Amino acid sequence: MQSRAASSEFGKEKVYIRVRFNGTPRRCLLDTGSDATLIPASMVKGCRILPTNQKVSAANGTDIPLIGYTTVPAKIGKQRIEVMGFVTEHIDVPYLGIDFLTDYDAKWDSRKREVTIAGVSHPLLSRGSSQAWIRRIVLSDDVIIPPMSQMNVGTKVIFGSPSVERQSCEQSDDDMNVWATDSHEIARGVLVARTILPDRASEVPVQLFNVTDRPVALKSRAVLGNLERLHAYSAQSPSPPRQQAPADVENQIVDEMMNKVDPSVPDEYKVKLRQLLLRAQFSGIQQERAGSRLH
Repeated sequence: MQSRAASSEFGKEKVYIRVRFNGTPRRCLLDTGSDATLIPASMVKGCRILPTNQKVSAANGTDIPLIGYTTVPAKIGKQRIEVMGFVTEHIDVPYLGIDFLTDYDAKWDSRKREVTIAGVSHPLLSRGSSQAWIRRIVLSDDVIIPPMSQMNVGTKVIFGSPSVERQSCEQSDDDMNVWATDSHEIARGVLVARTILPDRASEVPVQLFNVTDRPVALKSRAVLGNLERLHAYSAQSPSPPRQQAPADVENQIVDEMMNKVDPSVPDEYKVKLRQLLLRAQFSGIQQERAGSRLH
């Protein structure tokens, strides 16, 4: 597999409007590809949330878990409005779907880069982020990673731009829906391992390495990184691969993993990370051998 890089134009489309919720301005995505409006759970404090059996999914079919349905008072410019939609923990900005656009008789003027809502024109904005992303993962809970250790942590997927994800799916020449983390440092001496993730939005396991000599605490909702969408490729080998000794295989796997570590990671941490990876490889092989003896 290899990653399909996002276009440099991703995140620059003017498809957002500024809406005030409880006096706080937020950029809201106008999502013409969605029938339903979605509201971040962080924005509905004090609102009554009704239960729902509705199912909502991302562009390529991944289910987006819902908490319920609610109505949030808001203002666009001087207009008072109500945003009605499904509540979820898996977005960070509101998605105003076809239901909202229809209720407020929205008219889109691409040439002027503005949208008319209930007869009043408002400028369209870009996401405003310095780096475009399609999906990212955040910690589900507070964690403390012991010194010189590896640890699997639970994460949640946050969905970025639905339009970008749909474009990514349309450009793909395969039906795979596989996403992965990349190796990088998220805090001093704490690294995320490159991992292929299961196709779900909740309880997504990700491996972290702490190569320092002290415990490191990370807070719930801490961003662990953006995800890459992978696609398949086929390759034909002219001859059967040469059998390698176990030690060679271990070193090759670790070398490949180390090659993916972000260049900005200090060399001293790379040395410690390599030691941890070799220790993990050895431990895994020992467990496999023990398991085979039991059978």
